[in-house]
Amino acid sequence: MQQHVHYGSVSAIDFSFQSLTKKSKSKAEAKVANALKHRIAERDRRKRISQQFDMLRTILPNLIKMDKASVLGETVRLVKELKKRVREMKGGCNGSLERVLPGESNNLSLGYHQKDGSMVKATFSCDDRPELIHDLTREIRKANGTVVRAEMVFIGGRNKSVLWIKGLSGNEGIGMLKRALKMAIARPKKKIEKPRVTL
Repeated sequence: MQQHVHYGSVSAIDFSFQSLTKKSKSKAEAKVANALKHRIAERDRRKRISQQFDMLRTILPNLIKMDKASVLGETVRLVKELKKRVREMKGGCNGSLERVLPGESNNLSLGYHQKDGSMVKATFSCDDRPELIHDLTREIRKANGTVVRAEMVFIGGRNKSVLWIKGLSGNEGIGMLKRALKMAIARPKKKIEKPRVTL
């Protein structure tokens, strides 16, 4: 009987030893798998950083040296310069960039110039397109107007323009100008067709 108990206790010890080795083996495998995941994630992170540096190298205008430190230094310098320009623009338009930058939607406003009542001030935002200035000039001439001064800002495919126009005959001329400018502003961009190549 004692012998039977002895064998039973030995088998119990053997069983617990096997489960212990299985646990330690699975822990080791988990560590190896985690290390591999970490190595892959780190490699992907370095690849993304290299891609971003390559992008900066292509868009920075005055880059002389191509090493990472030079690229970062030029990026910092350019961002500071752009911030300074934004501050200057805000100062020039009483703190509001909305007066200078194009809006997201097309809009048009007309009014008489404060100092010269014979001159009309037209302000509008619209999509930028190569034929825009030609269209505006043609439509203003149809209304018998002449542009004496123009300020235009082009950013991100949008245009913000302020035109000072003379030669309009009263409210009727302003009405004609408004209709003409609305047509020019609302005109969609022309699709540029790629030339067909036949071999």
